[in-house]
Amino acid sequence: MSFLRQAAMLPDHFAMIGAVIGSLGGFYYLYETIAGKAQPNRITWLLWGIFPMVIFVAQRAQGVEGASWASFAAGFTPLLVFAASFFNKNAYWKSEPRDYYLMAAAILGLILWAMTDRPNLALLFSLLADVLASIPTLIKSYRHPHSESWIAYAVSAFGFGISFLSVQTYHFENVAFVAYVFILNGTLAVLASRSPRHQQATPSKGERDEQRTGGA
Repeated sequence: MSFLRQAAMLPDHFAMIGAVIGSLGGFYYLYETIAGKAQPNRITWLLWGIFPMVIFVAQRAQGVEGASWASFAAGFTPLLVFAASFFNKNAYWKSEPRDYYLMAAAILGLILWAMTDRPNLALLFSLLADVLASIPTLIKSYRHPHSESWIAYAVSAFGFGISFLSVQTYHFENVAFVAYVFILNGTLAVLASRSPRHQQATPSKGERDEQRTGGA
């Protein structure tokens, strides 16, 4: 088993390459947001920006090198997407009360991180918080796939998959987050790809109202 694992492993510097590719997916989503083609859930994308930065700090505190940059890349572009969502009214998506409850629970995870000086525990709390932050967009991708960009998620999944394969030591602090973002982006790509964008090119007025208000 260890031989197979070693044979499938990419050199450490591929972690940076994967992080760059993962960022390209984020920048593509940024472009679609600015163009009004994607409507990000602001709560999700804000927290997606904050929590990976927390994980980045926790990883660097433990001496994690290459894989930590995948965490940084995972947090930088969501902050840009969050900001860009305010510049085009077509990129607006109304948050539901459920989203704010999940945001509060996610922030609680961040507070728990701040209360511990154990990096691995901080990493775990941050992962749990990120999962809670992702739920609104997972639901949105399932119900309104045309409001998302499956290409952006697919590119990010590919990049973070490369980062995962470049992990040299299979310890929790090395693999947990990069494996998580790979699975998350892959799931979102599949959900968002179920409804091709061109089929939604001329929605009815009622459909447009539902999309912008986030109605079920």
